[in-house]
Amino acid sequence: MKRRKSQNYKFEDSLIVNDATYIDYLNRFKRIALSMFEWVNLPESMNQRYLEECLYYKGMAALLKDEEYGFINTQCASNGYLNIYGLPTKLNCYSFEFQEIRNLYVGLNPMSENKEDEEAILVLNNWEGVPTCKTMELFAYRLYESERTCDVNIKAQKTPVLVVVDEKQRLMMENLYSQYDGNQPFIFGDSGQFNTDILKAIKTDAPFIADKVMKYKEQIWNEALMFLGVNTLTTEKKERLITDEASANNELINLNLQSFLAPRLQACREFNEKFGLTGTDKEISVRVRSDLYNIIKREMSITKDFTPSEETEEINENIGGEE
Repeated sequence: MKRRKSQNYKFEDSLIVNDATYIDYLNRFKRIALSMFEWVNLPESMNQRYLEECLYYKGMAALLKDEEYGFINTQCASNGYLNIYGLPTKLNCYSFEFQEIRNLYVGLNPMSENKEDEEAILVLNNWEGVPTCKTMELFAYRLYESERTCDVNIKAQKTPVLVVVDEKQRLMMENLYSQYDGNQPFIFGDSGQFNTDILKAIKTDAPFIADKVMKYKEQIWNEALMFLGVNTLTTEKKERLITDEASANNELINLNLQSFLAPRLQACREFNEKFGLTGTDKEISVRVRSDLYNIIKREMSITKDFTPSEETEEINENIGGEE
């Protein structure tokens, strides 16, 4: 009878934690990205969540009017030739149990009732139509690597040795170490089964680097949020900034945010123009969530309420004297 190899359950547990850590960070970014914008006056037949999900995963979506459903938003893919602006002349508009080829509306032709069911408005996630999820996956991977590195390094401080035993005593030592690893005291009293003569311990001397890795992880997290247009400066950091540094940081955040907002506003303008909603109470629009907007748009938001301490003033004087 062929002997069945024992499985390494600890290795399998590590894979589960690895996947869970990566997926957790990815889901955090997704929740933030899908909550950034608020679509105003969308018809009841449209769905804001699905619209933002299409932009997050696909980089583009379509707004159109259907004879059966009315105004709807769908996924879309480029179709046909490119027009004079480098945009597809047709869009393949599709969703669950829905699929139609529509002409792209670019405002070159005046609004006409008989064309309402023939054209569609293209909504881009950014001017290049690139999905947000691709970048977020890279950030999530770096955060996952940092988090798991910290876990391993901290674990190494707890058991900074390698234990070498006879193969016959391997399972017994694994069981004992599982108690130790689980923060449980263990006592082994049968000297007949435990041969201390062949027990060896190799000291690994693993240096503690978790604090440095956590600092790196914080930088990656802040960079990811800045990509999404979220201000990440902490109170400790902002007190060390001068006005120019704070303004430059706000400018970068604002530009990142505008890279997502501007194409959405363009789609709203085309939708209102196409269906004659401009200037009416049914005109649709999109805006940044109010709390995020106030943080970014408020002039000198980082340094506005900051009063320099005597120490800070002395540092600034010294810098000025060196120049």
